[in-house]
Amino acid sequence: GTSIPATEVPPDVGIYVKRHNKWEDVNPEIVDWKTGGVLKNTVTIGVVKQDLNGHLNGPTSQLGLALPIEFLVVTKEGVAVTEYQLLRLHQNSNNREFRTVTGGVFHVSGGARDTIPFEWTKTGPRAYDITIEKLPKGEYGLLPPEPIESRHAAGSQAKLYPFTVVE
Repeated sequence: GTSIPATEVPPDVGIYVKRHNKWEDVNPEIVDWKTGGVLKNTVTIGVVKQDLNGHLNGPTSQLGLALPIEFLVVTKEGVAVTEYQLLRLHQNSNNREFRTVTGGVFHVSGGARDTIPFEWTKTGPRAYDITIEKLPKGEYGLLPPEPIESRHAAGSQAKLYPFTVVE
């Protein structure tokens, strides 16, 4: 990615995509969490890690993007872009779903289920550029970190910024 002039960085926390040389909002969708089975041998500080399935309504995202895709992530104060997860979504007839683990992505050997590594460049205070050159076509989303108190409790909701990679 290239450095973004500070005047071009949107002031609000969120995720933006570059289209026609302008930053446009990526609209979040609500994720419904459902817990899966308990993983063995992953107990840390008395916390049992569980597989978590995130569900989004509708089989596809409203946002279709062709590669390469350039995102701008504007984080809250004190939040790093490394706390965000890029996820592959599995399409069903009327929803999309993904699997991740509770407790954050860092404590997982081999990465969380549907997490895809991504590269980023810091372009300003709380602003990070993520350029995606290669992804198979399909459904994806960027998952921001949740506040600790609401992190992935079953029945809790989160926001995911979904997009479709088109040909």
